Order: sequence, then structure tokens, then C-alpha cells
Amino acid sequence: MYRYEQPIKRQRSSKYGCNYWTFWSRKVRRNVAVFSNLEYENLLTLEMEPEVEWYCEYPMETTAYVGGKEEAISFDVWVYYADGHDAFQGVSYSKDDGYHKETAFQAKWCTQNGLHYEHRSEKNIHNGKFFIRNLAVLAARARRFETPSITADQMVIGFLSEIQRDTIDNLSRSGRFEDGRTLDYLADLYYRGKVSFHNISHECLSGGTEVIYIGK
Repeated sequence: MYRYEQPIKRQRSSKYGCNYWTFWSRKVRRNVAVFSNLEYENLLTLEMEPEVEWYCEYPMETTAYVGGKEEAISFDVWVYYADGHDAFQGVSYSKDDGYHKETAFQAKWCTQNGLHYEHRSEKNIHNGKFFIRNLAVLAARARRFETPSITADQMVIGFLSEIQRDTIDNLSRSGRFEDGRTLDYLADLYYRGKVSFHNISHECLSGGTEVIYIGK
């Protein structure tokens, strides 16, 4: 049981509805929905980060006292990490001065209440020209993949641990993966933190992309 499991509902017809994104989250086992491109991209990074155990978009609304004045605030995401710590997140572009005021209130409230706060901008979300594009591909494949069996999974992971790294094309020809499903399986392993992809931030995924076993 997590502190926040369901978001505060926001109507698409409201002021938030101009950039609406929704997708099925394998991690939180429901549809998630946000109202800006950057918030969607941030959720993709949380969805595909194995160190993130759980997250909830729009978890709460509250008030903060700043300079003797009461200010209404809401948070964009609450994140629970695999090591047991959690944090509220505010998401905005680095040059968005209007939103910076709100994130300052968010940070102030967290400080007042002894809670962790993280500001997420395009600088730590995008992480390179191709990162979000590649994550979207991997997330779509990982969410619909089902491991054939525990034994088959152990054999694949054992194989990757022996070779350590190879290209997607070579792995497809290895006979270890179902025809046409190699990238699906690799996306699942990336989701679980078993493999990484070389230079995923700066190059588009292709058959020549190297897969690196990291064995988490």
C-alpha cells in the first residue's frame, strides 16, 4: 500500500486540457494521464527507471504559507524509490518563470514538512536528443510483453551475462529469442534493469545498437 495510488482527477475541459497524454502504466497497473508534453516525458522516465518502484501523478493539493500569505499548490508527481525513500516532484521548463513561482511554493511546503522535493525540467528529463523517443518505443514494447516462463527467462539472462554485450541484430540471429520478438524481450529486460542500450540518449535505436548486460 503506497501513500498515493490514485491521482486527483482533472477534467480535460479544464484549463489543463490543452496537451492531454494518457497511457497504460505497467508499473502502477492503471492508465495514467497528464496535461503537458513535459509531464508525459517525465512519466516515461519514471515508468522505465528500475530504481522507481511506484509513482502517482497529481497526488495531492494543499496550501503553503509564504511570506505570511497562504498559497494554493499542487504537485505533479509523487515518486517512491526502490531503496525506500520518496519525493514529490514539480515539472516545468527551465525558462518558464510563471511555473518557477509554483515550484518554489512546492519546495517551500516540502521543506516545512520535512519531505523530499525534486524539480524536473527538460534538462534532466530529455537527457539527449533521442532519449525520450527511444524510451517511448521501449515502454510500448515492454508494457505488452510477457515472459515465456521463469526457466526461459533465466536461460536468456544467463546467455546475456556470458556474452556481456552484443548488437540487437546479432541477438536476433542468436536463436535465443522468438522470431520478431527480440526487441520486445530486450525492452522488458531494460524495464527490469537487466540491460542497457549503448548511447540511447544520442542515437536512435536500430539493429546496430549494442545491448549491455548490467545484471541488476
